[in-house]
Amino acid sequence: MTCNLVMGFTRIMTKSFTSEFPHVERYFWTMVNQPNFSKILGDVKQADSIPPVQSAKKPVQAKEPAKSRTKDEPKKEAKKDVPKPKAEEPVEEEEAPKPKPKNPLDLLPPSKMILDEWKRLYSNTKSNFREVAIKGFWDMYDPEGYSLWFCDYKYNDENTVSFVTLNKVSGFLQRMDLARKYAFGKMLIIGSEPPFKVKGLWLFRGKEIPQFVMDECYDMELYDWTKVDVSDEVQKERVNQMIEDHEPFEGEALLDAKCFK
Repeated sequence: MTCNLVMGFTRIMTKSFTSEFPHVERYFWTMVNQPNFSKILGDVKQADSIPPVQSAKKPVQAKEPAKSRTKDEPKKEAKKDVPKPKAEEPVEEEEAPKPKPKNPLDLLPPSKMILDEWKRLYSNTKSNFREVAIKGFWDMYDPEGYSLWFCDYKYNDENTVSFVTLNKVSGFLQRMDLARKYAFGKMLIIGSEPPFKVKGLWLFRGKEIPQFVMDECYDMELYDWTKVDVSDEVQKERVNQMIEDHEPFEGEALLDAKCFK
Protein backbone atom coordinates (compact mmCIF):
# COMPACT_ATOMS: atom_id res chain seq x y z
CA MET A 1 0.00 0.00 0.00
CA THR A 2 2.87 2.37 0.82
CA CYS A 3 4.45 1.78 -2.60
CA ASN A 4 1.11 2.49 -4.26
CA LEU A 5 0.92 5.84 -2.44
CA VAL A 6 4.50 6.94 -3.26
CA MET A 7 3.72 8.01 -6.82
CA GLY A 8 0.71 10.03 -5.70
CA PHE A 9 2.52 11.78 -2.81
CA THR A 10 5.56 12.69 -4.93
CA ARG A 11 3.76 13.67 -8.17
CA ILE A 12 0.25 15.10 -7.63
CA MET A 13 -0.96 14.80 -4.01
CA THR A 14 0.03 18.14 -2.45
CA LYS A 15 -0.01 18.93 1.28
CA SER A 16 -3.27 20.89 0.96
CA PHE A 17 -4.93 17.76 -0.45
CA THR A 18 -3.48 15.07 1.83
CA SER A 19 -4.05 17.12 5.01
CA GLU A 20 -7.72 16.16 4.66
CA PHE A 21 -6.67 12.55 5.32
CA PRO A 22 -4.44 12.79 8.44
CA HIS A 23 -4.51 9.06 9.19
CA VAL A 24 -3.31 8.21 5.67
CA GLU A 25 -0.57 10.86 6.01
CA ARG A 26 0.51 9.52 9.36
CA TYR A 27 0.64 5.93 8.01
CA PHE A 28 2.53 6.91 4.84
CA TRP A 29 5.26 9.05 6.47
CA THR A 30 5.75 6.52 9.24
CA MET A 31 6.28 3.71 6.70
CA VAL A 32 8.56 5.56 4.24
CA ASN A 33 10.85 6.61 7.12
CA GLN A 34 11.48 2.97 8.09
CA PRO A 35 14.98 1.75 7.15
CA ASN A 36 13.77 -0.96 4.73
CA PHE A 37 11.69 1.53 2.76
CA SER A 38 14.37 4.24 2.84
CA LYS A 39 16.89 1.83 1.22
CA ILE A 40 14.58 1.43 -1.80
CA LEU A 41 12.71 4.73 -2.02
CA GLY A 42 15.41 7.09 -0.74
CA ASP A 43 14.40 10.54 0.50
CA VAL A 44 10.68 10.93 -0.27
CA LYS A 45 9.50 14.52 -0.79
CA GLN A 46 5.88 15.53 -1.22
CA ALA A 47 4.73 17.31 -4.38
CA ASP A 48 4.58 21.10 -4.05
CA SER A 49 2.11 21.60 -6.90
CA ILE A 50 -0.03 19.67 -9.36
CA PRO A 51 1.60 19.37 -12.81
CA PRO A 52 -0.39 20.93 -15.69
CA VAL A 53 -2.51 18.50 -17.71
CA GLN A 54 -1.90 18.61 -21.45
CA SER A 55 -5.05 18.70 -23.57
CA ALA A 56 -5.41 15.73 -25.86
CA LYS A 57 -5.30 16.60 -29.58
CA LYS A 58 -7.90 15.14 -31.93
CA PRO A 59 -6.43 12.42 -34.12
CA VAL A 60 -5.76 13.57 -37.65
CA GLN A 61 -7.88 11.60 -40.15
CA ALA A 62 -5.95 10.10 -43.02
CA LYS A 63 -6.78 11.65 -46.38
CA GLU A 64 -8.28 9.42 -49.01
CA PRO A 65 -6.00 8.85 -52.01
CA ALA A 66 -6.96 10.97 -55.01
CA LYS A 67 -8.80 9.12 -57.75
CA SER A 68 -6.86 8.70 -60.97
CA ARG A 69 -8.33 10.54 -63.93
CA THR A 70 -9.58 8.63 -66.89
CA LYS A 71 -8.17 9.48 -70.29
CA ASP A 72 -11.50 10.93 -71.51
CA GLU A 73 -11.96 13.18 -68.50
CA PRO A 74 -10.88 16.72 -69.37
CA LYS A 75 -8.33 18.34 -67.15
CA LYS A 76 -9.90 20.97 -64.91
CA GLU A 77 -8.09 24.11 -64.11
CA ALA A 78 -7.52 24.56 -60.40
CA LYS A 79 -9.14 27.66 -59.05
CA LYS A 80 -6.72 29.97 -57.45
CA ASP A 81 -7.84 31.00 -53.98
CA VAL A 82 -7.27 34.65 -53.36
CA PRO A 83 -6.07 34.99 -49.75
CA LYS A 84 -8.36 37.17 -47.68
CA PRO A 85 -6.73 39.74 -45.48
CA LYS A 86 -6.72 38.57 -41.86
CA ALA A 87 -8.15 40.82 -39.22
CA GLU A 88 -5.57 41.76 -36.66
CA GLU A 89 -6.27 40.12 -33.33
CA PRO A 90 -5.98 42.36 -30.25
CA VAL A 91 -2.89 41.61 -28.22
CA GLU A 92 -3.77 40.82 -24.62
CA GLU A 93 -1.43 42.28 -22.08
CA GLU A 94 -0.12 39.75 -19.58
CA GLU A 95 -0.99 40.48 -15.99
CA ALA A 96 1.98 41.04 -13.74
CA PRO A 97 2.36 38.21 -11.19
CA LYS A 98 0.83 39.09 -7.85
CA PRO A 99 3.34 39.42 -5.03
CA LYS A 100 3.38 36.47 -2.64
CA PRO A 101 1.71 37.41 0.64
CA LYS A 102 4.13 37.76 3.54
CA ASN A 103 4.08 35.36 6.46
CA PRO A 104 2.43 37.16 9.43
CA LEU A 105 5.52 36.34 11.51
CA ASP A 106 7.62 38.48 9.16
CA LEU A 107 5.42 41.46 10.04
CA LEU A 108 6.12 41.23 13.79
CA PRO A 109 8.30 43.93 15.40
CA PRO A 110 12.03 43.13 15.22
CA SER A 111 13.35 40.94 18.03
CA LYS A 112 16.70 41.18 19.78
CA MET A 113 16.94 37.38 19.47
CA ILE A 114 18.42 36.25 16.16
CA LEU A 115 17.28 32.64 15.76
CA ASP A 116 20.09 31.64 13.41
CA GLU A 117 22.69 32.86 15.92
CA TRP A 118 21.20 30.60 18.59
CA LYS A 119 21.15 27.64 16.19
CA ARG A 120 24.81 28.19 15.36
CA LEU A 121 25.73 28.43 19.05
CA TYR A 122 23.84 25.20 19.77
CA SER A 123 25.51 23.35 16.87
CA ASN A 124 29.04 24.59 17.53
CA THR A 125 29.20 24.07 21.30
CA LYS A 126 31.01 20.77 21.88
CA SER A 127 32.01 21.15 25.55
CA ASN A 128 30.88 23.03 28.68
CA PHE A 129 27.44 23.00 27.09
CA ARG A 130 25.58 24.43 30.07
CA GLU A 131 28.11 27.20 30.68
CA VAL A 132 28.30 28.19 27.00
CA ALA A 133 25.16 27.20 25.07
CA ILE A 134 22.55 27.28 27.84
CA LYS A 135 23.84 30.56 29.27
CA GLY A 136 23.99 31.97 25.73
CA PHE A 137 20.40 30.92 25.08
CA TRP A 138 19.03 32.84 28.08
CA ASP A 139 21.19 35.85 27.21
CA MET A 140 19.62 35.87 23.73
CA TYR A 141 16.04 34.90 24.67
CA ASP A 142 13.45 37.60 24.01
CA PRO A 143 10.04 36.88 25.63
CA GLU A 144 8.50 39.73 23.63
CA GLY A 145 9.50 38.23 20.30
CA TYR A 146 9.55 34.48 21.04
CA SER A 147 7.79 31.91 23.22
CA LEU A 148 8.75 28.52 24.66
CA TRP A 149 6.41 25.51 24.71
CA PHE A 150 6.46 22.03 26.25
CA CYS A 151 4.69 19.28 24.31
CA ASP A 152 3.62 15.82 25.51
CA TYR A 153 2.46 13.09 23.14
CA LYS A 154 -1.16 12.12 23.91
CA TYR A 155 -0.89 8.44 22.99
CA ASN A 156 2.29 7.20 24.70
CA ASP A 157 0.59 3.86 25.47
CA GLU A 158 0.83 3.14 21.71
CA ASN A 159 4.64 3.53 21.70
CA THR A 160 5.43 -0.14 22.19
CA VAL A 161 8.00 -0.56 19.37
CA SER A 162 11.15 1.54 19.57
CA PHE A 163 11.85 2.05 15.84
CA VAL A 164 8.20 2.89 15.10
CA THR A 165 8.26 5.49 17.87
CA LEU A 166 11.50 6.97 16.53
CA ASN A 167 10.09 7.10 13.00
CA LYS A 168 6.95 8.78 14.31
CA VAL A 169 9.04 11.60 15.79
CA SER A 170 11.22 11.84 12.65
CA GLY A 171 8.10 12.21 10.52
CA PHE A 172 6.85 15.00 12.78
CA LEU A 173 10.13 16.91 12.42
CA GLN A 174 10.08 16.41 8.66
CA ARG A 175 6.59 17.90 8.41
CA MET A 176 7.67 20.85 10.59
CA ASP A 177 10.05 21.96 7.83
CA LEU A 178 7.55 24.68 6.88
CA ALA A 179 8.45 26.44 10.18
CA ARG A 180 12.24 26.09 10.03
CA LYS A 181 12.72 29.85 9.63
CA TYR A 182 10.66 30.53 12.76
CA ALA A 183 11.31 27.65 15.17
CA PHE A 184 13.77 25.50 17.11
CA GLY A 185 12.80 22.23 18.76
CA LYS A 186 14.05 19.33 20.90
CA MET A 187 12.21 16.00 21.01
CA LEU A 188 13.08 13.39 23.65
CA ILE A 189 12.11 9.71 23.42
CA ILE A 190 12.18 8.55 27.01
CA GLY A 191 12.40 5.10 28.60
CA SER A 192 14.53 1.97 28.55
CA GLU A 193 11.54 -0.26 27.79
CA PRO A 194 8.09 0.24 26.25
CA PRO A 195 5.81 2.04 26.29
CA PHE A 196 8.13 4.93 25.45
CA LYS A 197 7.27 8.54 26.30
CA VAL A 198 7.66 11.35 23.79
CA LYS A 199 8.16 14.87 25.15
CA GLY A 200 9.39 18.02 23.46
CA LEU A 201 10.46 21.63 23.85
CA TRP A 202 9.79 24.19 21.11
CA LEU A 203 10.84 27.80 20.59
CA PHE A 204 8.49 29.70 18.26
CA ARG A 205 8.59 33.23 16.82
CA GLY A 206 5.80 35.23 18.42
CA LYS A 207 3.98 34.90 21.73
CA GLU A 208 1.75 32.03 20.54
CA ILE A 209 2.20 28.92 18.42
CA PRO A 210 1.99 30.16 14.80
CA GLN A 211 -1.44 29.51 13.32
CA PHE A 212 -0.08 28.29 9.98
CA VAL A 213 1.81 25.55 11.85
CA MET A 214 -1.36 24.47 13.67
CA ASP A 215 -3.28 24.45 10.38
CA GLU A 216 -0.76 22.68 8.15
CA CYS A 217 1.05 20.18 10.41
CA TYR A 218 -1.50 17.63 11.60
CA ASP A 219 0.95 16.20 14.18
CA MET A 220 0.35 19.28 16.35
CA GLU A 221 -3.02 17.94 17.44
CA LEU A 222 -1.38 14.69 18.65
CA TYR A 223 0.37 16.61 21.46
CA ASP A 224 -0.69 18.55 24.53
CA TRP A 225 0.97 22.00 24.45
CA THR A 226 1.89 24.03 27.54
CA LYS A 227 3.47 27.48 27.43
CA VAL A 228 6.64 27.75 29.51
CA ASP A 229 6.58 30.23 32.38
CA VAL A 230 10.18 31.47 32.27
CA SER A 231 9.75 33.18 35.66
CA ASP A 232 9.36 29.70 37.22
CA GLU A 233 12.83 28.36 38.02
CA VAL A 234 11.58 24.74 37.96
CA GLN A 235 10.25 25.12 34.42
CA LYS A 236 13.37 27.00 33.40
CA GLU A 237 15.57 24.14 34.63
CA ARG A 238 13.40 21.67 32.70
CA VAL A 239 14.07 23.76 29.56
CA ASN A 240 17.81 23.57 30.26
CA GLN A 241 17.73 19.78 30.66
CA MET A 242 15.75 19.27 27.44
CA ILE A 243 18.11 21.48 25.42
CA GLU A 244 21.20 19.63 26.65
CA ASP A 245 19.65 16.10 26.50
CA HIS A 246 20.20 15.64 30.23
CA GLU A 247 20.14 12.00 31.33
CA PRO A 248 18.40 10.70 33.30
CA PHE A 249 15.52 12.97 32.38
CA GLU A 250 12.83 13.10 35.04
CA GLY A 251 14.26 9.89 36.50
CA GLU A 252 14.28 7.87 33.25
CA ALA A 253 16.85 6.97 30.59
CA LEU A 254 16.75 8.51 27.12
CA LEU A 255 16.15 6.19 24.18
CA ASP A 256 17.02 9.02 21.78
CA ALA A 257 16.95 12.82 21.40
CA LYS A 258 16.25 14.67 18.15
CA CYS A 259 16.80 18.31 17.30
CA PHE A 260 14.92 20.57 14.86
CA LYS A 261 17.06 23.52 13.84
